[in-house]
Amino acid sequence: MDIGNNTGRLLRLILLILLAGIAALSLRGALPHSEAASPDASAPAQSPPPFQMQTTPLASVEEKSGGGRRKNVYTLILAGLDEVSGNTDTILIARLDAAERRIDLVSIPRDTYINRAWEVRKINCAYSSARNAGENGLEGLRAAMRGLCGFDADCCAVVDLKTVEQAIDLMGGVYFDVPFDMDYEDAAQDLAIHIGAGYQRLSGEQCVQLCRYRKNYINGDLDRISLQQSFLKAAARQFISLGSIPNLARVVQLAASSVDSDLTAANIAYLLRCAIQCSADDIRFYTMPNRPADAGGLSYTFAEKDEWLAMLNDALDPFDAPIGEENLDLVYLEGGRFRSSSGTIRGESYLYRKK
Repeated sequence: MDIGNNTGRLLRLILLILLAGIAALSLRGALPHSEAASPDASAPAQSPPPFQMQTTPLASVEEKSGGGRRKNVYTLILAGLDEVSGNTDTILIARLDAAERRIDLVSIPRDTYINRAWEVRKINCAYSSARNAGENGLEGLRAAMRGLCGFDADCCAVVDLKTVEQAIDLMGGVYFDVPFDMDYEDAAQDLAIHIGAGYQRLSGEQCVQLCRYRKNYINGDLDRISLQQSFLKAAARQFISLGSIPNLARVVQLAASSVDSDLTAANIAYLLRCAIQCSADDIRFYTMPNRPADAGGLSYTFAEKDEWLAMLNDALDPFDAPIGEENLDLVYLEGGRFRSSSGTIRGESYLYRKK
């Protein structure tokens, strides 16, 4: 992606920070409020309301009420790629409301079950499964998120963890209060984590390790997501001034060569112009409501349907009309049984199989 001016370089940097999970928090306070950005040709194309699965047609929001897309509202999928596994173990979906000057980011647990007939049906495998099949990884992730959220996101971007590590080093590291000693080794992943508890400056490698660490959490991946969000907020405070970021040109070059995205430079420019008008109170983090359960002999996370629908409509819905159960392709637990919002569970016997 060729961004030929200083503004473009800043935009590309902000996209990298977004993908690292620091997301829109790094934008707060960067520039003073101004009038809301006006839509123009550089705005991302907004996805149409209808959502039709190839195998199971679902009702569209537009069909329910005749409503369409909300103006100046954009949705983005942001994911971090683990180079060893090829999976996207950090996934967020964000809604930027330029009119209301509000940004909402929802973390999706990596073990979330998706309604696919794969051997492993976790959402963190959607990107890699598509690529391994010779297909477009971004489209694979988009399709999985479509079933989970009931709409097609306007934009999708994936960055590998090595890029995040290198970018943080270029920006001088991050100061963070590590809550406990982190010690873990996994030769298969060439992973060795040894970070002591306490307030300290973390290198890029240590920041990535902090976010990947999975031991000692009472609530498993949910506690890990909570720690990630605390870290991201701390990192954002340290990078709050765009003018203070060192090695800007090198970070931009790194990002330009490493991010897999369907965003154009003009898209990024438009989104940033909208985002920089948000204050700290306008930016919110959430985690998809869920419950853990075993399926097919593996541990999964299943969305809590009613709570998830409420969050979708409050934090992510880009339409004039509310998202309903009929818009989702969601597998969930009810009365001790697995149910499907679309009426079809692909390979249902898998759910009850024991390896």
